[in-house]
Amino acid sequence: MVVSDVFAPLKARFNSDQVAFLRAVLDGDEPFLSPALIAAAAEEVVLYEGEREVEELRALRSAIFIRAWARLTAAAGERPRAEGRTDLSRADVTLMSREIPYSHFFALDDSVLTHRLFDGGSSEVMTRAGFLMADAATVLPYDPVRDHVLVIEQFRFGPYARGDARPWMLEPIAGRIDTGEGPEATARREAEEEAGVTIGALHKVAEYYPSSGAITEYVTSYVGIADLPESLAKRGGGLDHEHEDIASYVIPFARLMEMCDAGQLDVGPLYMSALWLSRHRDRIRAEAGV
Repeated sequence: MVVSDVFAPLKARFNSDQVAFLRAVLDGDEPFLSPALIAAAAEEVVLYEGEREVEELRALRSAIFIRAWARLTAAAGERPRAEGRTDLSRADVTLMSREIPYSHFFALDDSVLTHRLFDGGSSEVMTRAGFLMADAATVLPYDPVRDHVLVIEQFRFGPYARGDARPWMLEPIAGRIDTGEGPEATARREAEEEAGVTIGALHKVAEYYPSSGAITEYVTSYVGIADLPESLAKRGGGLDHEHEDIASYVIPFARLMEMCDAGQLDVGPLYMSALWLSRHRDRIRAEAGV
């Protein structure tokens, strides 16, 4: 398929001027481009027509595609549902208007909508804002032979913006899922980039929304089997072009659980991964012949 062909389906949804605008912003030669991805990205970009220049949007193209990839992933996935829950779905929401007043590395969705109520009626018209983010993956490296884990520490703007006195967070390795990438590939790539760790088997902890009231981020967390000698601990890791300054700590599993009980792990994915590991550690060590 010629790269330009990925825009052909847009002609059924948008007028010729809009298609030309979308093509000017989104066209490229990346192998991940597809009609579905272009259509998902077009849902955001068309909202900028008449508001932002093509050159400005071309600079945001990578972030736009990452958000579009998250939308495609969400549409294709089917999360496990517990028996007895409501069968309400996306079809029970009526979107009346949508704007994106801010877009850069992240974006802000400002929508007006109604939705079906549990009793069968309809909600009042409401305005809701959402912080548009990429999907993400986290991985807690674990060495079942040495019974070590590796955690990282780095500056985080969210706690800083909140006013936290100590905005350096202790975390599992984490990163956003790039366009065309899956969460397992992200976990392995980020482990190499942030801590120089090669991950073997990946054990899925959970898939979840960390804060579903306001942000779109969807996280897949793993525990990853790795060789973790104490010499892996270092400061100053990460990628320079992403302004990362990361400290890596290799600690005994018992120390991780002490920190968990003392409330010293800072972020939800690290608590979740530590508690999952505590439930499955004996099995993982047995599989490793320990």
